Amino acid sequence: MAIKGPLSGTRVIDLSQGYGGPFASQIMADLGAEVIKVEPPIGEVARVDTWGKSGGPDFVALNRNKKGVVLDPWSESGRKALHDLAQISDVCLDSFRPGVMAEMGCDFAGLQRINPRIVAASLTGYGSSGPYRDRPPYEHIIEAMSGMASIACFPGEKPVVQPTALAEFTAGMYLYCGIMSALFERERTGSGRRVEVSQFDALLAVQSGFLQLFLFGGDPSPQGRGGTLVPVLGNYRARDGSYFAIGPSWPRIARVVGMEWLIDDPRFASETGRMLSKFQLSDLLEEGFQKADAAEWLELLRVEDIAASHINELDEVLEDPQVKENRAVISMGHPEYGKVRAIDCPIKVRGATSGQHSPPPTLGQHTEEVLKGLLGYSDERLGQLAREQEKNREEIARRMGQSI
Repeated sequence: MAIKGPLSGTRVIDLSQGYGGPFASQIMADLGAEVIKVEPPIGEVARVDTWGKSGGPDFVALNRNKKGVVLDPWSESGRKALHDLAQISDVCLDSFRPGVMAEMGCDFAGLQRINPRIVAASLTGYGSSGPYRDRPPYEHIIEAMSGMASIACFPGEKPVVQPTALAEFTAGMYLYCGIMSALFERERTGSGRRVEVSQFDALLAVQSGFLQLFLFGGDPSPQGRGGTLVPVLGNYRARDGSYFAIGPSWPRIARVVGMEWLIDDPRFASETGRMLSKFQLSDLLEEGFQKADAAEWLELLRVEDIAASHINELDEVLEDPQVKENRAVISMGHPEYGKVRAIDCPIKVRGATSGQHSPPPTLGQHTEEVLKGLLGYSDERLGQLAREQEKNREEIARRMGQSI
């Protein structure tokens, strides 16, 4: 049984690859939308060769509840099939470099001629105009350009690359919001919109606090173990060598650690002073945390209602009682991997969603079902598509390399 939810009856063409675009379309699929994932015959970039036609962990994580269709959008027959799908769809989503959708006749102007109600949604690296529009949008490059790398380190040390694709996932969430806004407006106007989110803008948005501090005349420095705006917040090492995290807690934390004298220390007596001296304050508190093991501190902090947590390993996260209560981990039957677990969509529309999650499609798994069932294509026409795509495999690979 497919997922039924508040977006049931909404059809999405998903041309995107990688993380951000597929993340946005998977949110829609988890909420009931019919998402048709269109890939070239060689598959999208997240289908790592060593994992076979089903794709690896990244692909499995971001493409459930979708139908998989193979088309060559640069061939005449493939482009016609894509246009036929656009005619009966509500959203067309891509993550190509600017200009690629126009080559397919699927930029906003082209889609509007096919279907004036369609929402055209694009996730880009830097935007569709400007000096960086044609640059390849690699995650850590955008972190560097956005300023995030400059504060994600200790003073004087090498900046770190974020362990997750923060720019892409953040842009994907914003893109989902933009698509929903455009669909909501369409209910009143009857017309589609062009929605665009760049990874560059998305990282600027999530750094708005630090950038606002700079715009107010402040100078955010490398953040080390905590945030400029919230001194004391961070991760600390206890007597047993394990680490734990604590939240905003001044001045209560000084009393818990038995270092009340810190409260009246001139360096830390004001909020501005604590901001300017946050590293010294953190180092002093960590000295105090050497008096006991992490478990003892966590119990004391719980009693004092100070936000704190053991720093979980990933296996501990999956067994956490709150994760189980929230049903954040789902199971799916996969044709190649058997029973697989995955992280569910965090959006809970209570009472509106039902059904079983389906695993990510194998490459082209639903091509015949979609083109025959939705578009009424004959076996002869399907054969023509397949032959043309096979003939152009090398050209498709070349074009894909220039498009992402």
